[in-house]
Amino acid sequence: MLSNQVEYSLARPRRGAALLEFAAAESRIVIAYSPLAQGLLSGRYSATHRPAGRVRSANSLFLPENLDRVVPLLDTLRDVAAAHDATPAQIALAWAIHHPQVIAIPGASSVAQVESNAAAADITLADDEYAALTTASERFTPVAGRAAATALATQALRR
Repeated sequence: MLSNQVEYSLARPRRGAALLEFAAAESRIVIAYSPLAQGLLSGRYSATHRPAGRVRSANSLFLPENLDRVVPLLDTLRDVAAAHDATPAQIALAWAIHHPQVIAIPGASSVAQVESNAAAADITLADDEYAALTTASERFTPVAGRAAATALATQALRR
C-alpha cells in the first residue's frame, strides 16, 4: 500500500479532494496533515481573538478577514458537534477520516488533546451532516495569494 501526505481539512479540502478518487482507485492512503488547519477548526479563534504564536500568525488563514469568512463553516461545525456531544475539532477530524482512504495526523500539545483527537475516530457522521460540512467548506473562500501575502507583510510591519 502506498500513501500520499497532503494538507487536507475542511479549511482546505480542495488541496486533497482530487487525490481521494485516485487513492481509492489505486488502493492508496491519503495522510491528511493539518486536518484542523493549525487549530482554526477548533473554533477557538476569531477576528477579535487571534492566535498569538508566530506560526499561526504567519498563516494567512488567521488573517482577520479569513477569521470573519470562516464563521459560517465554524457555525456548521458547532451545530454538528452539538448533535454528537463533541467539539468542533472532533467533528473536523471525523469529517476528514469519513473517507475510507484518509487517515489524519492532527497535532496536539497535551495529553487531553491527544485523547480528544482519538475520540473523533468513534464519531460517525450522518450523510446529511457530512454533506452540510462539505458544503460549508466549499463556501469558505479564504483570502489567498498576493492579497494574503500583502496582508501578512503589513501585519508583520505593525509588530
